[in-house]
Amino acid sequence: MTHSSISDPTPSHSVDLAHPRDPLSNPSSGSGSDNIDDIPPPPSPPPPRHSEPDEHNSDSSEQVATSNLPTTIPLHASPSYTRPPFNTHAFYKALEKTLPEPVALSLMRATRALLVDRTGRVRREGLTAKDLDNQAYLFRAALSELRAERTLSTQNDAAAVRTATTALRRDLDRLDQKMKEDIATLKHEIQMELDSRKNEVKDEFKQQDISIEEILNKSIVSVSDLRTELESVKWDNMRRAVVGLFAFASMTVIAVELRPKPPPPPPPIVPSPLKPKDVAMPPTEGLEKMEWAT
Repeated sequence: MTHSSISDPTPSHSVDLAHPRDPLSNPSSGSGSDNIDDIPPPPSPPPPRHSEPDEHNSDSSEQVATSNLPTTIPLHASPSYTRPPFNTHAFYKALEKTLPEPVALSLMRATRALLVDRTGRVRREGLTAKDLDNQAYLFRAALSELRAERTLSTQNDAAAVRTATTALRRDLDRLDQKMKEDIATLKHEIQMELDSRKNEVKDEFKQQDISIEEILNKSIVSVSDLRTELESVKWDNMRRAVVGLFAFASMTVIAVELRPKPPPPPPPIVPSPLKPKDVAMPPTEGLEKMEWAT
């Protein structure tokens, strides 16, 4: 069997999984291995608006923050994406050696359909090296822009914080100075209040001392008056006693003077010594004399 005898799967059973960026792709999946191999590769994406960044100096190029981000990076020498080769005739001949012709033809068609399906899925869902490089470049550019914005924001925040700190420091200095002045004024007022209170207490003590002295003076005057009265009473009593004694003495003297005086006694007769001749007197005379003598 020749290559012309092998037909492609019917359109109802074919799967169109061509790459969306392939402008030459059509709804059909192809007519054979020659059509698959002869399809030209997809066109290359347009070059970036910026020059290719150096891999060693990528840090310096990433520091530039712009809003116009590039969409791709320049292509290297890597080849474009190509479809994997699949020779349906050789595959059919290899299967025909061991399998019957209908089975080999069915297996060839199923294998080709599966390969086209997997290839389309890979083209739809997979990413090529160029896409990865583009995404990495875009990520680095976005990261650079984000880093620049973050740095600018950090600088602005730091400047705002420094300004706020300076303002707070000035406010704190003013508040400290005002507090010192208020404390000094309060100390002065407290000292004045203490001095005035001390003076008031001293005046109160002086008033108390004066009051005590007045009371003491009044007491001394009262005691002196009482003592004077006692002395006057004593002198009155003494005068009365003296007058009484003088009156009693006067009355005694007057009574003694006014009392009748008794007659003075006769002077005593001194008997003369008896003489012998007087002894021989008569008895009568001698008795009279004895009576008189008694």
